[in-house]
Amino acid sequence: MKNHRWKKLAKWFVIFLTLLVVGIFSRYWWKEKRWRYIIVHHTASDLGNLEYYRRIHQQERGWDDIAYHFVINNGSFQTIPGQIEESNLWKERRRGYSTSNKWVNTFAIAIVIVGNLNNHPPLPQQYESLINLLVQLSKQYNIPPERIIGHREIQNTECPGKYLNMAKVRLDVKKKLNIKN
Repeated sequence: MKNHRWKKLAKWFVIFLTLLVVGIFSRYWWKEKRWRYIIVHHTASDLGNLEYYRRIHQQERGWDDIAYHFVINNGSFQTIPGQIEESNLWKERRRGYSTSNKWVNTFAIAIVIVGNLNNHPPLPQQYESLINLLVQLSKQYNIPPERIIGHREIQNTECPGKYLNMAKVRLDVKKKLNIKN
């Protein structure tokens, strides 16, 4: 009788451990391995930084954070041109609000460049930071350059502006990744 109880207890213990391991792995997978795309945006304004846009998105749109995972600054608001700021969305690996498509927001990393790229190109420091960040994310999350997309390529918008050539961005990322084609 005691032997039967121990076997039953051992069986439940193994089930509990299995569920615990699966739960931990699932949470890790969901936070770290779900990313399939990178969406590039511009702010359509030459002023701002992460805190500025976070405040706007919280107050005007009712969101709990900024829409993007990363912000590439232009030097306004006492930032350094090309400086990359990480939002809480990225630190916690939560979905963003950068498009009107929830599926895209769930599986895409959102990057925004501060500036109105319909009026001028990004600063050289911003462009260099963008390419370096895209290369890093592409390597880390196995996202091919073909899945680095400008917002306008999936939605009817001018974002990320006419002065950001997404074909050139993808080509520059490919070059840094040493991908031939």
